[in-house]
Amino acid sequence: MSQDKPSAPTVDGTDLYIGIVASRFNAELVDKLVERVRETLRKNKVANGSIKLLRVPGANEIPYVANMLAQTDEYDCIIALGVVLAGETNHHEHIAHSTGVALQGIGIQSEVPVINGIIVANSLEQARARVFGEMDRGAEFANAALEMAWHRVQLCDYLDALDEEAAREEREAMGEDEDDDDTGGFGGASDGKGGRNPFHKN
Repeated sequence: MSQDKPSAPTVDGTDLYIGIVASRFNAELVDKLVERVRETLRKNKVANGSIKLLRVPGANEIPYVANMLAQTDEYDCIIALGVVLAGETNHHEHIAHSTGVALQGIGIQSEVPVINGIIVANSLEQARARVFGEMDRGAEFANAALEMAWHRVQLCDYLDALDEEAAREEREAMGEDEDDDDTGGFGGASDGKGGRNPFHKN
């Protein structure tokens, strides 16, 4: 895992909703990741009530719950947290590959960005350095989530504006009077996040 951290932009998380799916396996390490993620999100003004944490048995179970959260369309970003350590076999490599592919697919298909915060290390010492040391991967994952959540909100608003423009042009081409459209435009009333359903019903 690279130690060349990018500079994190300042993102106002006041209106953002973040889902966290965390493994119970290697609890000490994962609990610290969760703690640092929450601290960083709150530092950037994400409200406690706008952070949803769900725990699962292990890293392999994270993509299922992350996918279900993404389907609710209630979150601007989802953070997957886990720690997988090498053992006597290469099982950790299979877990790392399968979860990585799954999490990336969830983000692309759902249009909800998913941060892969599953740390894969060759030893407990390596993992502890990434969780408790100066690397501070928990804060790094949270900052990545804030930035990607911001991108999602902006791009969803932009895409919905394009849809509204296309719908308006189609009505004009068909000779329809825009005043006859009582739907309030494409997607109904805007909620400020691309016309999608009001966020976070939990």
